[in-house]
Amino acid sequence: EPTELQSKPRAQNPQTLTATPPDPAEPQLPGRPAVIGAGEGRCREGGGDLRDTGTGGTRPLKSERASCRGAVKPPPQPPKRLATHQHVDTAMDITQILLAAQSPDGNLRSVAESSLKLFQEQNLPRFLLSLSVELSNDGRPPESRRLAGIILKNTLDAKDCSRKELLGQQWVSLDLSIKSRIKESLLLTLGSSVPDARQASSQVIAKVASIEMPRREWPDLIAKLLGNMTQQGASAPLKQATLEALGYVCEEISPEHLEQDQVNAVLTAVVQGMNQAELSVEVRLAAVKALYNALYFADSNFANDMERNYIMKVICETAVSNEVEIRQAAFECLVAIASIYYMHLEPYMQTVFNLTSNAVKGDEESVALQAIEFWSTVCDEEIQLQEEYEGYDNADSSANFRFIEKALPSLVPMLLETLLKQEEDQEQDDNVWNISMSSGTCLGLIAKAVGDAIVPLVMPFVEANITNPDWHCREAATFAFGSILDGPSLPKLAPLVHAGLDFLLNAMKDPNSQCCSRVVRMLQMWLRKSVELYTFLPKGFVHLLMKH
Repeated sequence: EPTELQSKPRAQNPQTLTATPPDPAEPQLPGRPAVIGAGEGRCREGGGDLRDTGTGGTRPLKSERASCRGAVKPPPQPPKRLATHQHVDTAMDITQILLAAQSPDGNLRSVAESSLKLFQEQNLPRFLLSLSVELSNDGRPPESRRLAGIILKNTLDAKDCSRKELLGQQWVSLDLSIKSRIKESLLLTLGSSVPDARQASSQVIAKVASIEMPRREWPDLIAKLLGNMTQQGASAPLKQATLEALGYVCEEISPEHLEQDQVNAVLTAVVQGMNQAELSVEVRLAAVKALYNALYFADSNFANDMERNYIMKVICETAVSNEVEIRQAAFECLVAIASIYYMHLEPYMQTVFNLTSNAVKGDEESVALQAIEFWSTVCDEEIQLQEEYEGYDNADSSANFRFIEKALPSLVPMLLETLLKQEEDQEQDDNVWNISMSSGTCLGLIAKAVGDAIVPLVMPFVEANITNPDWHCREAATFAFGSILDGPSLPKLAPLVHAGLDFLLNAMKDPNSQCCSRVVRMLQMWLRKSVELYTFLPKGFVHLLMKH
């Protein structure tokens, strides 16, 4: 029988979360049911895209999520020649035309594209069926199969809403027997020996599901996919492709389109795929990424203590996996949980703090970025709760667990330390998303969440480093100071700004252009938000600031 971890009663007064020395053993979060799905309850509405929150651009919005899939990319492999076809008569025709459509020869490519367009217009059912057969046939060239998958996907989905609806209706209007044959081909392709064909098939399956499942069609899809995971002797590539398909399906549909027993079965299969007993790294990675999307369906499961404990235990164990990509994906799951299931986080916060602290201090940047993003997301949730309950006299006390306030004494020093990790050739671009920018952004969110409480934790760091001969220290000091300007109250902040005029002026004259531009940008931004601050600054200083 699984051991049930009882949720601890929430403390009335904030308690400090402190970093503990890293334990070589796995994170201790007991509770392991044999299968997921004992409880009942509603599913959370929504879903959404997975977006990469890794190394490029500014911090994503809370509603965006880190990407776990790659596009199907067709490197052109031209055939030697292609006759001019007015229509397609054989399977070999479609193969040669797909190859020619990728030719560097413009004439060949134009003829092939015209042939494909004509085939689609004259006989759409046969066109789609031919593409699905091409995709599923291991005897065909990988290049033609890859393009067949792309075209199939593009005949089912589009970014434009009106065209997307049109394509959906186009699929719905097809003869049932044609659709069944296409879907069987797609499911068969999940076991292909060619990785690109498997990936294309998993994506197309999800596109078909996005059309049919809201109409209560393809009711056996989930069962068939799960059958791949449980069948005797299932190959690692088949399990990987199946998990990818499950993840994409969860990405495409809404929770109301799955019954709770289907959600339970999906979660069970996905979590089992993450287990260390699974020898294939590719399968485990696909499972973690699939879990990310499946989390949006797991409302009932997170409301059940035993099931939630099990899911959190497996995620936390996966966050210390040997593989960087798997660790990153596990932290992305924790970020999603912080956003969706904030109210259930309390029993796990000490464990998660230790995991994030170790990742920020010593892991690869891609993992550290997600660890910091976890705390930024918690800040987002608590800021939102404060705004929702503003003026209601502690009405948010039951919903706001004040995790940031509890973690403040350990969290802020950890983030300040990362500000010192600038690269020597780092560009002066605030849109470059690295660990330093991520930490500064998180500090700003913490300042908004806790207000004046952040000042005594940050100002000693600023004062100690602002005149340091090492430009890394001066840059970190100005960045830290600027990051917290939009949080504390004006009475708390203004005296600090006034007292720090000397070091601000020095920073604006710093020979290192990054230090100078950093303080100018930060102060200009804050002055635009709070005209009251002008009253605390000498006119000459304001004039100098606006000249930059």
